[in-house]
Amino acid sequence: MGMNKRKGFTLIEIALFLAVTAALFIGIALGMENSIFQQRRTDSIQNFLEFMRSIYSKVSNPQSPGAGNSKKEAIYGKLVVFGQDPSVNDDPIYTYDVIGDTRTDIGSGTVASLLRQLNVNVLRKVESGGVERAVPASPEKYDLRWGAGVENTTHGKFVGSIMVVRHPKSGTINTLVMENVAIPVNAQNGSTSDVSGFLTKYLDPSAPNKFTTREVDFCVNPNGVGQPTYSVPRQDIRILENARNASSVELVDLDSDDNRCR
Repeated sequence: MGMNKRKGFTLIEIALFLAVTAALFIGIALGMENSIFQQRRTDSIQNFLEFMRSIYSKVSNPQSPGAGNSKKEAIYGKLVVFGQDPSVNDDPIYTYDVIGDTRTDIGSGTVASLLRQLNVNVLRKVESGGVERAVPASPEKYDLRWGAGVENTTHGKFVGSIMVVRHPKSGTINTLVMENVAIPVNAQNGSTSDVSGFLTKYLDPSAPNKFTTREVDFCVNPNGVGQPTYSVPRQDIRILENARNASSVELVDLDSDDNRCR
C-alpha cells in the first residue's frame, strides 16, 4: 500500500501566510498614507504660494482701475493681515482694499509718505440707521488647505501685516512689511469712532510700529502652527525686499543654505 499524500496546509504554514499578507498590507497602507500626506503637503504649500502671488496680480489689475466706490476714492492696493485673532493658532488670513483720496497735488517722497498724504485706509464710513459706521473695504478670508499653518522663522505663529500698493504717481508696485503687528481691522468693524487715521499711523516713520521695506519669510508647517513636523520639513516662502510682482514671491528650496525655516 502506497503512502498517503498530504492534503492542505499545516497551521504553521497558514500562520506564516497570514503574517506575510498582513505585513504586505500594512506596508501598502503606510505607503498610501504617506503618499496622500505628501500630496496634501504639496497642495497646501503651492496653494499658499499662489495666494500670495495673486495679491500682486490683483494690485496690478484692480477690478475698478483707478477708482473705488466714489469719484473721490481710489484703490491703491491690498493689505494682507496674519494673526488678527491672538487666541487661535491657525486663524484665517484676511485681505482688504487699500483705499484713499484721488488728489494729484501730493508732491514727491517715499511711497509711504505719499500714501499718508492721500489718507489711505482699509476702512470706509457707511451710513446705517442714520449713524455712520466703519466697515472693512472688500474683506476676503483665506484659510490654508489641509490644516497647514504659517509660522515665523523661530517656529512661532506668524503675525504681521503686508501692504502691496501701487505708487500714487508712477504706478509701480511697492511692498511694505510690518512683522509682529496684525492691524486689527476686524475689531473696528461697525465702529462709530473716527477711524480716518487708522492705517496712516502705521505709515508714520516716527511711529513705534511702522511699515518698512524688507524681506519676509513665511514658514508653512503642513501639520499646523506649533505642531511637530516629524520627517516633513517646513517650507520657506519668501517675499523679496522691494517686491514688485508675483515672481518676487519665491519658494525656497528645502536643501538650500538660505532656507530660514529649518
